[in-house]
Amino acid sequence: MPFKKHLKPKSYSIFSISILLILTLLFSAALLSCSKQSAGKNNENQASGETTSAAAEVETTAAETQAQPPLNYYVSSSKDFDNYSFVCPEGWKLYETKAGASVVIQNDKSVESKVESIFIFVEDISSLEQLQSETGIADIYTGSAQSDKTAELKEQEAVSIGTETAKLLSYTYKSSLDRQQNKTENSIQDSTNIDFFTYIKKGDFLYSIKYIGKNVEEAGAKETFKNFLAAFSVSGQVQQQKQKDKNNSINILILGDDSGMGRPGGRVNGRTDIIILLHLNLDTCKGTAVTIPRDTWVNIPGQGEGKINGAHAFGGNELTVKTIENLSGLKIDNYIITDFDGFVPLIDFLGGVTVEVGENLNDDFSGSHLSKGIHHIDGKTALALSRNRHRAGDGSTQGGAFAREREAAKIIVGLLDQKSTFERIAAMPVFVNFLLKYTWTDLKLLDVLRLLPVLGKIKASDIDITGIPSWPQTIGNASAVVYDVEATAELFAEVNSQ
Repeated sequence: MPFKKHLKPKSYSIFSISILLILTLLFSAALLSCSKQSAGKNNENQASGETTSAAAEVETTAAETQAQPPLNYYVSSSKDFDNYSFVCPEGWKLYETKAGASVVIQNDKSVESKVESIFIFVEDISSLEQLQSETGIADIYTGSAQSDKTAELKEQEAVSIGTETAKLLSYTYKSSLDRQQNKTENSIQDSTNIDFFTYIKKGDFLYSIKYIGKNVEEAGAKETFKNFLAAFSVSGQVQQQKQKDKNNSINILILGDDSGMGRPGGRVNGRTDIIILLHLNLDTCKGTAVTIPRDTWVNIPGQGEGKINGAHAFGGNELTVKTIENLSGLKIDNYIITDFDGFVPLIDFLGGVTVEVGENLNDDFSGSHLSKGIHHIDGKTALALSRNRHRAGDGSTQGGAFAREREAAKIIVGLLDQKSTFERIAAMPVFVNFLLKYTWTDLKLLDVLRLLPVLGKIKASDIDITGIPSWPQTIGNASAVVYDVEATAELFAEVNSQ
């Protein structure tokens, strides 16, 4: 099997206890030393000695208090940049990626109707010209808001980040996630979303800090954010006390519907010709994309046996999810679906995608005409490539539809490399509004926030692409694909353990 299990993060509880024990011994030694020095002195003025001893005790207590940070004190531990620290608000959870390269803290009382979260992400900007200037940074952040008709930019103001003064940018907006979940215009109007953003630079690194809130009062949200910033510092001089919370894996079903371009169907009853199960480990920032051939012969609950892409035509997203769960043995957490009409502008908006084509392609049916090698392609060309099933294959997989499915997975995974961390994250979650013009999903704001650290740091090279062990076979009068049941079960079990 081509999969390797990821090691679990080491526990730092023993280390923390050791530090506390060492501190205790040091303080005890200091007190003992003070006591011996006092006893060795001439007892000419006992009252004066008692005063001196009391002063020393107060001094030691103050030092002890200063040396022991609060239990919710967090310090990043990266070797790549100057580490930062902050006090995590009481009752908030902390999710960390890559030793603090990105951190999300979230109010534990957050529910879908009311959300509070703060996101910190660090990026090397030495090769990113636009982020070298204050104007460039602000333009990227405000540009995302200006492109959203629901967003209202607020007046810029100064804010303190520890001992430094920085710019505070912000806007309010309405989320399209509400529109998909609630369906009614009234419910959209009731949802108030707030976004605050600020940053500081240290050398070649940009430390961005972002507050995301839903259905919270603007004044209260600003106060929460300013209090957080006041204790933020790019300094790791104090030992970390707050440990990260466990951020589990997630399984997302990515579907490409064969509707659009004048075809009938859509997310209601189109057939899903592209089926990819994406497993992401939100702690390790690694993942696996498993392609499932559209003609895979399976049992569709309530419909009997048939091609797996028919599940969507029979029962939409709900039946498709249930069918994939039966096949994989995994729980699908969320789905994302697009069609031909959405795929092209989505790729174009993201600036195209770079892919490596393993064979010469010349297919008039799909319109895919590419030579072997690396290409940066636009949305129209990417769609043609992902539809091209008239091909021999490059040796990494079978030809025909099998090669096409692998190509579609490469395109989707390749999108992770198209924009810098800052561009991807600074625009969140307004950026989601744009994506939802061309995709449908059951993701909620809390789900998006949970994914933020991964979306900021994961790259195409962090995702393995594979497919279920399968081959073409005629069943009755149908040209279908059958799979090795035992090997497929082993594959998904290994994916789930990552």
